[in-house]
Amino acid sequence: MGAIADDLGAIAVTATSPDGRIEGRVESLEHVTLCFVHDSYEGYYRHRDAEALAHQLGRGATLMAATYQKARRAVMLAHGFERYSTVRPPFSSRHREYLERAAKLIAHGSSPGGEIRVTAVALTDYVVSIAPDTLDGRDERMFLQIAHAAMSDLRADHRRAHAALRHELFLKHKDRQR
Repeated sequence: MGAIADDLGAIAVTATSPDGRIEGRVESLEHVTLCFVHDSYEGYYRHRDAEALAHQLGRGATLMAATYQKARRAVMLAHGFERYSTVRPPFSSRHREYLERAAKLIAHGSSPGGEIRVTAVALTDYVVSIAPDTLDGRDERMFLQIAHAAMSDLRADHRRAHAALRHELFLKHKDRQR
């Protein structure tokens, strides 16, 4: 195996929504792509079923996150990093607090016009909402553009919130050893 950073950067996973109609791919957690399998967007579009589409996108994103985390854990274990658990918690209070609060970190994102809104807890549990008229007059390519914009906005909000959490904990614990 190469350096851990290289191996983490090389992670690429694919997951499918529960209905099997949407496929997502995550590469190194920075590149997320969505596509509709076998022109399945047409079914959502024809029935103007924004609610079902939102549900499938949210569950599909959650499945992608779980698949990514599983692959990430495998890389970490291969490099000798053990996972913390309730049985074997981190030794420092700063790290314990970080893990507890990061697991509850909420991020929000939306498309530029607010047609698609995404909320994620710790980038592991996603909820998507799509305005009812969003599918009107939008072909698959146009829909995917606004969906990707919403996910990009979500990742930016998560990076901001995560950086704020780390900064807050650094300031809180900077004078303590553990």
